[in-house]
Amino acid sequence: MESFIFALILITTTFAPAASMEALYASENPVPVGGNVTLYSQADVQAAVWMFDTEIIVLMLEGNALITKNWTHRAILNSNSSLTISSLQQNDSGIYTLVVVNSHRAQLTLTVQVPISNVTTWANATHLVEFNDTVVLKCSAHIGSHMSYAWLRNGSAVIADERVKLSDGDATLTIVGVTRHDQWFSCNVSNGVSHESSHPLYLNISYGPSNPSMMIMPMKLNYVVGSNITLSCSAESSPPATIQWMFNGENLNQSGPELQLQMVSDSQSGDYQCIFYNSVTSKFNNISSLIRILDPQKHIQVETSMNPANEGDAYQLTCNITAAATHVHWLKNGEPLHEDNTTVFNMDNTTVNISALERHHAGSYECMATTALWILTSHPYELVVNYGPETPMVWGPDFAAVGQNAVFNCSAVSMPPSHFSWWFHGSEVGNSSVFTMDILSTSTSGEITCKAYNLVTGKNARKSKMLTVIQPIQSVMIRNNTVPIDSKDFTLTCNVTGTNYTIHWMKDNTYLNMTPPSVNPTIENNMLHFTPLTLHHEGTYQCVATNLAGSHNSPEYQLLVNYGPLSVTISNPNQGPLVSMTCSAVSRPQCDFHWSFNGQLFLGLQTGPTITFPATQANQGIYTCTATNPVTHITMSQTKAYSAAAFSFPSQAVVTMMGLFALSLPVMFV
Repeated sequence: MESFIFALILITTTFAPAASMEALYASENPVPVGGNVTLYSQADVQAAVWMFDTEIIVLMLEGNALITKNWTHRAILNSNSSLTISSLQQNDSGIYTLVVVNSHRAQLTLTVQVPISNVTTWANATHLVEFNDTVVLKCSAHIGSHMSYAWLRNGSAVIADERVKLSDGDATLTIVGVTRHDQWFSCNVSNGVSHESSHPLYLNISYGPSNPSMMIMPMKLNYVVGSNITLSCSAESSPPATIQWMFNGENLNQSGPELQLQMVSDSQSGDYQCIFYNSVTSKFNNISSLIRILDPQKHIQVETSMNPANEGDAYQLTCNITAAATHVHWLKNGEPLHEDNTTVFNMDNTTVNISALERHHAGSYECMATTALWILTSHPYELVVNYGPETPMVWGPDFAAVGQNAVFNCSAVSMPPSHFSWWFHGSEVGNSSVFTMDILSTSTSGEITCKAYNLVTGKNARKSKMLTVIQPIQSVMIRNNTVPIDSKDFTLTCNVTGTNYTIHWMKDNTYLNMTPPSVNPTIENNMLHFTPLTLHHEGTYQCVATNLAGSHNSPEYQLLVNYGPLSVTISNPNQGPLVSMTCSAVSRPQCDFHWSFNGQLFLGLQTGPTITFPATQANQGIYTCTATNPVTHITMSQTKAYSAAAFSFPSQAVVTMMGLFALSLPVMFV
């Protein structure tokens, strides 16, 4: 009856008008989901009611307290009348009120927020064109509540302007007319309890070409014929612009950032222009420069009346000078040319005589003459010495399989390169450096000959190679005649369709090392013996048969060893109106299970890993599980004792109190 009166007093005071409004405080606000919070007032509280919206949490009077059923597991009333609530969820957000009897009312709005996680950003497009395209970027968090958004561009905060727009509570960023500086974006999402940033999102902005430039090296006002000039062009562009070169308005059929003008002539004087084109932005740009070239070398050149220049022939080069020269000398490959046992100059050095051409005489020849006004240098004369062919080199198989193709390659040292022909059984069968014999048979065994012929020197050379065609291995299969059982002997047999072969065994893609002879497994002819078989031998096996035509691998054979049972266990019986026990065994394959009770086999449910029975006194006793491997035929048992557990009931005092509160406070209790 005292508890009933206490509850009535609290209910009455809870809904009575408060004298004044006081402040209510929280240890943390907002609070993350799953967190705890303590609500408290600085006033002295003796009799009061804590409420959430219109729901009563706890009633307290003179040190006694009653926590309603919905809050029993999460609410704690502390000694200072503060209230601690644990395991907060979003639906715990709302108005919390402390009503002090005949004193005051205090309220606090508590917010429970979900921490931010898995922040991502995406764009409607990531490949964009500068000034042309608009991009829309969106930011979202997979988990979180009460979210606010902030954007970063290239590490700096994004500020809205005429080109940059923020919408959807700043979760959406729209950029009109993107520029090359709009590349890296990230989004920061935060609320009162957490914050997280997305991974940077890269926008591939195509732009340009812009700011073109041309560099000429070396830099001169005028260039002399024979000079080397390098022109380089560049422009700001993404992707890099293609560059096409033009000369006096004509396409040079030359692309790339650099143009090399080697040994220039006066005819190359004029306007050089770079044309830039970006295939993504579809924009062009250009830049040009004027180059002037003077040609004093028109007065000197190297001539010969002897062609072709064949190895072993005599040869003569003449320096033809139209102006009076005080001195003449020769260069070969840019270095001074000196007389030797095959090369001599005439009295005024204007002629070079080579008694018998050798391969090392090939090169670039120039003559230089000193005149009153110039030091003249002729254009290079390229002397090519023709020779060969030497004996060819032939590459190809010595053996090949029936039904396959055989490919042969032939090469010979020769200048100019030789022409090739192939001969087989006295007939010409090919006329290039590569010859393929299709669909071989045993009748196509024989000598293959490559003939090399130099059209300039008129010489030829030949080389032969023998080809033997043999029958290939048709098939390789692994067979077994017994079931693989642990600790038993077991044999794998490699069946091969073919001739003249050798066998190797592989396990897990590695060749088996069969030395020393006592190792397990052992090989006998085409059989692999395991004496005995163990779990260590499990794996993927292949048999490799090889003859001169090649190797043939069998399909993979997966060896799984049957074993056990090695051990048997019975799970502890559960407590309840029905009792279940489960039997398990370490075994391959799965065991068959049989149950017995106090030594007697079950008639109704005697097989299977799980047995279920009522929790009665009559079913107390010893339960035995017998596991049998259907392949190894090994049997193992395990026992488990079961006794029925006693039930406990609440006391009479507790029942009476529960009935009292159920009648007096139907609104607060279920």
